[in-house]
Amino acid sequence: MIFKYFVEFDDDGEIKALYRDKVKGAKEYIVKLIPIERSEKELDGLDKKVLKSAEEVLKGTKKFRREIDKVTRDLRRLRI
Repeated sequence: MIFKYFVEFDDDGEIKALYRDKVKGAKEYIVKLIPIERSEKELDGLDKKVLKSAEEVLKGTKKFRREIDKVTRDLRRLRI
């Protein structure tokens, strides 16, 4: 859907107001509205991806911790 709106912005560049008719201080813009359809299936799939990513991060941190422990042990054995 495409509409013609008069938009007024604040000092930060955020939209302050939308008008259907011409208003002093507002500039004319063409606005296209695109509906977003989200289904529960998409959200369920995202949940699974997030959980899988979290597990991978956990595995990576365990490997990293083991390597740090090895390096720490080796450094303790060194005598300068």
